[in-house]
Amino acid sequence: MATTEAPVTIKRYAERRLYHTAKSAYVELEDLACMIEDGEEFVVHDASTGEDVTRSVLTRVILAQRNN
Repeated sequence: MATTEAPVTIKRYAERRLYHTAKSAYVELEDLACMIEDGEEFVVHDASTGEDVTRSVLTRVILAQRNN
């Protein structure tokens, strides 16, 4: 069953640090992988430009999971 909640916003800062705005905490790629497994939706925006970088971050999540 689909939820009507807006996706969580993750901001990507310099040094590829990821900030979960709802939890006010930095997260790792593993945390995003858990969010995906739990069915949580999120979008990733570059903090300085506002560009949607969700696809590139999801690619990094996949590559990290393959290397484990």
